[in-house]
Amino acid sequence: MVTGWKRYIPHLRVLPEDTIPSSVEDGDDAMVVSLKDSDGDYDDDTDENPKHLTGKQVDIIDKTVSFDSNEQLEDVTRDKSFIDHYQEATHRYNQLEKDIPYELRDEAGRPWWKFFDEFEYRVNKQYRKSRKWYEFIYPNHTTQNPAERRLLYKLDVLITFYFFLLSWSKSVDTSNYTNAYVSHMKEDLKMKGDDYINTSTISNVGAIVFQLPFMYLLPRFPAHILLPMMDMGWTWFTFACYRAKTLSELQGYRFILNAFGAAYYPVSQYIMGCWYAPDELSSRVCLFFCGNLLGSVTSGLLQGRIFSALDGRHGLAGWRWMFLIDAMAVSLPTAIIGFFVVPGIPSKCYSLFLTDEEIKLARIRNKRNQIKDGIRKSKLKPLWDKSLWKSVLLKPTFWVLCIFDMCSWNNMTAYSGSYALWLKSNTNYSIVQVNNLSVLPACLGFAYVFFCALGADLFHCKWIFMVFAAIMNTTSCAILIKWNVTHSAKWFAFLTTYFSVAASPCLWSYINDFLRFDPQIKAVTWIAIYSFSQSTNAWIPKLAWPTTESPRFKTGYTVSLIFGVIYGLWTFVVLYLYKRNEKQHALGNGIILYDSSQNDVVPEFVETDLEQREDGYYYVKK
Repeated sequence: MVTGWKRYIPHLRVLPEDTIPSSVEDGDDAMVVSLKDSDGDYDDDTDENPKHLTGKQVDIIDKTVSFDSNEQLEDVTRDKSFIDHYQEATHRYNQLEKDIPYELRDEAGRPWWKFFDEFEYRVNKQYRKSRKWYEFIYPNHTTQNPAERRLLYKLDVLITFYFFLLSWSKSVDTSNYTNAYVSHMKEDLKMKGDDYINTSTISNVGAIVFQLPFMYLLPRFPAHILLPMMDMGWTWFTFACYRAKTLSELQGYRFILNAFGAAYYPVSQYIMGCWYAPDELSSRVCLFFCGNLLGSVTSGLLQGRIFSALDGRHGLAGWRWMFLIDAMAVSLPTAIIGFFVVPGIPSKCYSLFLTDEEIKLARIRNKRNQIKDGIRKSKLKPLWDKSLWKSVLLKPTFWVLCIFDMCSWNNMTAYSGSYALWLKSNTNYSIVQVNNLSVLPACLGFAYVFFCALGADLFHCKWIFMVFAAIMNTTSCAILIKWNVTHSAKWFAFLTTYFSVAASPCLWSYINDFLRFDPQIKAVTWIAIYSFSQSTNAWIPKLAWPTTESPRFKTGYTVSLIFGVIYGLWTFVVLYLYKRNEKQHALGNGIILYDSSQNDVVPEFVETDLEQREDGYYYVKK
């Protein structure tokens, strides 16, 4: 128990079960296996090769086999029948959970259209029936209680709202670069030709390079320290941008600034994936992206107001005042708040605001959803371990998600700056009007993001909203490629460009669900996918969106159209892989599968380890 002034500083919350070894609690009729190594952790390899347990203590209470905990496994491994039974018992123990309803499902006669049922193997019928459609943001399943809902309320304030603020502050500065460019920064720093896109590319390189160390840092060091410290660096170099006297100086500041902001996207999604269930996540990531959109809106409106009110005040141009205000009034408070509200992950929680009961409840939720959020440092593999990279690179999941995320990054016409440059090319608009009108697509983007993200959680179906967003985006690109269309058609095309980002919460929710089984692989894969996608976004825009093509950008819209089509079609590849992955983990999702048409029989453990109750579902025997 922390006392005195230290209680106001986030510290590692150690629960009783973290220090007291677990013991066998069930009677002889239940099947319990307790496997521990010398440091009290469960051995993750036990179900793959029981020989790894040689020399370790084993307690098995089973109808068929029982022997004292002081016996060594090596004394009985000569009996092959025991090994087979031991493997089967261990596998069942690692899969079956007490008080979880299991659905027994026969796959015979499964209709073809079930392929499009995204959650077919992700949740069982009991889970679906217990979910009221109007409670989709705070689903109240029969396994939940009021305490769980209170936990979600707290998490939404501590995690979702904070990442909303963090995303907003980052977006304000990112958008501010475009607004500053059209507010005389171009003239003050003598920018010409492709200097605008070149500076953006240099900034992206800083983010890409400095993301990579987070493959090592993320699973080892507390996020409530890492993230705010990086944010403090971001704040300082945002402040430094105001004093840039030359283009090269600005480019240097933007490079270092983005280096400090390198991992806030993947780190924030990593943390959110450790606390929220799959049918809760898209709605929360939605708010993260809304922070991004709000930043675009805020930056445009602030720049317009600041340019008219402060331009030339104390000898500073209006665009310089924006960087000053952004750093001191936006980024700095966000960084300070982060030290106190980011809770880490459930297994290694650093929170001043969550009770021990709520942390324990979060761990129970993760257990039900098969989310493994942390591993002891002693069990983490070195980053240069070949087996770690084989687990990442030799699986189709990584490459399928890489292509998916890359297409998502490179079909985003919303962040190309083309709309603002088109407005500036129209002599009917003043600089203030350009800044004010530049927020319109982002304002509509709120509605697009909410539509896709909330719809995905409401209907348990992300893919259909991703395909719809891709169709809308490609339609927008097609209109702008043609260009010589009516004025209203062109406005429609520009005002629908934010459909290119509308489905991003669904995409990131997919990635989190794919990677929930191993936190180290999750960290490496998240950073690798994000770095790969962002690296393509560092050079593709340079080729596709050269400033010299302003304001038409025919090449850019053509490239975005191509990536948008691939994105929409690739969604079905991801859906196939996701369904296959969840079918392999169906037992952990509360579904017992067999196929009578293939002469499969009901698994033996249904009879030996489970009992059917009045509600028609199976439960682990008491």
